[in-house]
Amino acid sequence: MTDPLAQANAPNDAHQASADAARLAAEMRRLHRLISSRVLLNMQDELQGHELSFTQMTVMHQLRAQAPLTVTALADRARLSLPAMSHLVERLVRRGLAERRENPDNRREKLVALTVQGQDIVNRMDAQFIGAYETAFSRVRPETIRAAAAAVRALVAEVGPGPDCTPPSQENP
Repeated sequence: MTDPLAQANAPNDAHQASADAARLAAEMRRLHRLISSRVLLNMQDELQGHELSFTQMTVMHQLRAQAPLTVTALADRARLSLPAMSHLVERLVRRGLAERRENPDNRREKLVALTVQGQDIVNRMDAQFIGAYETAFSRVRPETIRAAAAAVRALVAEVGPGPDCTPPSQENP
């Protein structure tokens, strides 16, 4: 038997949750606007300094999060054709940023992973990204920082890592 009061409140609860999510998204957008110009300038410098395209950097982040991956899986994640991904992987391999090896479970497939040099580039970009947040937050009151950190931890715990995210246990602190 269903509770009539619960049924009557359910649409309102769903509507309220949706409205709350929209308000949080709007606040996150405001925060992103404060940070993104600094982050994007640093990203542009890093990409140009290493002569990398945005797509190559995206693939390198995918490899850091989920390696080793097949070329097919990388193509799916980056929304590229298989031939385009094969070419991109070949360029990364030639530059020493990624390595290919035979898949022990399927010898016709190649697995791709970052090299130490490739990992270093991605880690430097992350450090610059985090540095932009640290700079922006350096003027914020400690109690606000603590409350925000607790709220973000709670959000991450409920949202959970997605298929393209590094599990928290593998992230750099």
